[in-house]
Amino acid sequence: MNLFIRFAWLWLRLLVTKKPFTALNGAIHQSYRILPHDMGWRLHLPNFRFFSFMELGRFEFWYVSHKFHEMSPGSRLIAAQELVYIRPVSPFALLHSDTVLLFWDDKYVYFQHNFYVKGTLVATGLAKEACMRYGHVQSPVSIFGECQGSDVATAAVEHWQALQQSLRQLSQPK
Repeated sequence: MNLFIRFAWLWLRLLVTKKPFTALNGAIHQSYRILPHDMGWRLHLPNFRFFSFMELGRFEFWYVSHKFHEMSPGSRLIAAQELVYIRPVSPFALLHSDTVLLFWDDKYVYFQHNFYVKGTLVATGLAKEACMRYGHVQSPVSIFGECQGSDVATAAVEHWQALQQSLRQLSQPK
């Protein structure tokens, strides 16, 4: 329920403000007040709540970039997500998130999400999405053109892909 309320608030804010889009590699900045219903059993922000904030950041990116309108409804499928949880976030803290389009290849779009409280990094995450159009995977190259990611971004994505492949091999029955 929390995600839906924040999504509705974000959607209304985007419709009213007509936020301009700066660039594909520009960060989407969002802020959230951590309320008591966001807290987990140990009275800090649990990992699953960060994934909700990551989804809201990616939605805003797609919406303000006007690429959202070129795809069919339900057109973003999460292929993988990973979060590195660095520090606990207490109730009523103001959490700032930055969402950046990191890289894209022939099949997936990669986003990096950084979360800050009082200027201190508290978590960082990566998300890999497939773009769909009318039930078929659409190449991000057809949406954005050729990728011009930095060498650091390319190396990070390649390392993450190798790690995912290793984990898949571990889960195979012997």
